[in-house]
Amino acid sequence: MKIISAVDGSPHASAAATLLNRIPFAGDTDVVVVSVLEDVYESAYGKHLGSLVRETFDADRRESAKTLLQKESERLSKTFASVRKELMVGHAAREITALAGSENADLVALGARGMNALERFLLGSTSEKIVRHAPCSVLVARDSSHAKTQAESDQQPLRILVACDGSPATNESIETLAQLPLSEAVEVMLLSVHSLVTSFRADILQKMSAEWRREAELARAALDAAARQRQAAEIHNVSTRVEEASDVASEILQVAEHWHADIVMAGSNGKGAVDRFLLGSVSRRLIRHADGSVWIVRRKHEPAT
Repeated sequence: MKIISAVDGSPHASAAATLLNRIPFAGDTDVVVVSVLEDVYESAYGKHLGSLVRETFDADRRESAKTLLQKESERLSKTFASVRKELMVGHAAREITALAGSENADLVALGARGMNALERFLLGSTSEKIVRHAPCSVLVARDSSHAKTQAESDQQPLRILVACDGSPATNESIETLAQLPLSEAVEVMLLSVHSLVTSFRADILQKMSAEWRREAELARAALDAAARQRQAAEIHNVSTRVEEASDVASEILQVAEHWHADIVMAGSNGKGAVDRFLLGSVSRRLIRHADGSVWIVRRKHEPAT
């Protein structure tokens, strides 16, 4: 397995590295730690910088980036045997996405938001662009209110909530977990949420209909299938949960918060909204509003949407 770890010195990027150290990846996993220096001269700031100031500014940024790369590489080297450093210049989202493609990466890990654009890259918009266009899965980390330090994580289990809807994307999530050497120290919750129309008390009629019963059966079937899949993969400490809600993404976020999930795992796309929920839109909302980290699972080289 190969992982691209994007760093910029922000608390969120640091949280991404902490998560990578906590997730039980295979021993032969390779990590490429990358820092991207934004070309600020293309911005409004560029025309106000003289050549001498530019040279000094570039030299300072480059030295800071090298120091950061060394620091983060050393931290990841405590867990991963193979760690390489890359310093790039350009548009952060474009450079990281291109690197993921050229390295045939399985996962890109980065912070939800980074430092300001003058320091390295603004990861608020960058993270969404990478999630949409990366040719592989993306882990978007947050330095949340309940985020655990490396020392605290040694004492507490890693909790992963998997959003299930019975789609191929759900299968990808379970298969991703199956490839990890999960131990008893990892807890997994399989969550299925089917939408409920509450306007004008339509939920009452909805629950009386044959369509509603079909929805409930499909939700349970999706969880049962995921449960069988994880049993075959010998994934331990798994619980299942079915919920109904008018807003699927909000329900996932609420369950994740109450359960204190470290990671919410969701497919890049789910079934259609008519079946249960369109995980393409749900995944974007999870990235924007989750209190913790979000792992968007995508089969490598699957066209982004």
